[in-house]
Amino acid sequence: MRTEDVIRLLQDPKRRVIRTSTDLLDVVQEALEEVSRALPSHCELLWDRTPGKSPRKPSAENPVIPDVWRPKPEAALCAYLTHELTLRLAGHRVTVNREVLIHPTDPYGAGDRTDLLVEAMPSPGDDPNIASSGSVKLVIEVKGSWNDEVPTAQAEQLAGRYLPEAGTDAGIYIVGWYPIELWNATGDSRKTQAKKLQLDTLRVDLQDQAASLSQAGAIHVRPMVINLPRPYRQ
Repeated sequence: MRTEDVIRLLQDPKRRVIRTSTDLLDVVQEALEEVSRALPSHCELLWDRTPGKSPRKPSAENPVIPDVWRPKPEAALCAYLTHELTLRLAGHRVTVNREVLIHPTDPYGAGDRTDLLVEAMPSPGDDPNIASSGSVKLVIEVKGSWNDEVPTAQAEQLAGRYLPEAGTDAGIYIVGWYPIELWNATGDSRKTQAKKLQLDTLRVDLQDQAASLSQAGAIHVRPMVINLPRPYRQ
């Protein structure tokens, strides 16, 4: 590391040197953990709410009808994470892009697209041997807890396809967990699917799966299950 890099790091504790995919993985994971900690203060942004009816004088004949809550689509969660990561990674020479086509399958734009592709560019004056290798990349795959591919997509999509297609060995697998007890919409088939998973079991299973993938394929995969509550009365 150059002397001027050390000086910059000492002047700004938030500044990080990103030269490898694991450097980028550490930085992005830290940013996502910050996002997760901040979510409870504004988590209703990631839920759809249909207001209920609140009569002026509730009674047995005229009760209060509660609001109806259901999770927003996966695309909304991806958009939110893109925005939050862009804010938190500003100054690191990092870009965060959504729905990046990494493997075209026909001339009309179809193919494999990453939910998020994070790229860190070498700083001016970096070691030319490092800079010549171009950007450092990280793929992020995002699933809602209702997605039937939650148990398998970390291995089959992220590790099996998206990492080699994007030309990187680092990825983060995110599951947005919407607590079932706060999901009071009826007739939503996603809720039925989400009930098949248990939060603690899912975390353990994904961690074990990531460890096996990393050992078998010389890749770096880290799962995160992000809890997405909403305002409610105890």
